[in-house]
Amino acid sequence: MKKEVLNKREEELMNFLWECSEPLTQNEMAEKLEEQGWSSVTLFKTVQSLSGSGYLKVVGLEKSAKTYARKLVPAITKEEYYASILMKNGLDSESLANITAAFIGVSKKSRKEKNTEVIAKLEEIIEKLRMEGQE
Repeated sequence: MKKEVLNKREEELMNFLWECSEPLTQNEMAEKLEEQGWSSVTLFKTVQSLSGSGYLKVVGLEKSAKTYARKLVPAITKEEYYASILMKNGLDSESLANITAAFIGVSKKSRKEKNTEVIAKLEEIIEKLRMEGQE
């Protein structure tokens, strides 16, 4: 069962894993996060919490000495997570134009100017997605 909102450490670890985009064992995470001040105990507790909440999934095993370590990846995308927070706070697909306006910095313009710029931005995104789909 997923928690609705992650705590600061959980969100920090999820952001690291979303950027990493490769399955990692807890020991591999510990090595990469040591410089950022993560202790092994904090990391292992955070991984356990995220796994128990359904935010991490096992995608394989790696032999480590005489034991096996789980290879973990996020079970949800960054976009899905943040979209769920927006929806929890009352925003939905009907809010997409206003969210886009806020992202591109035109939310305070007149309705006509805002709509024109939002449409242009969305058309740019659609064209980019079409080009990626043709590759």
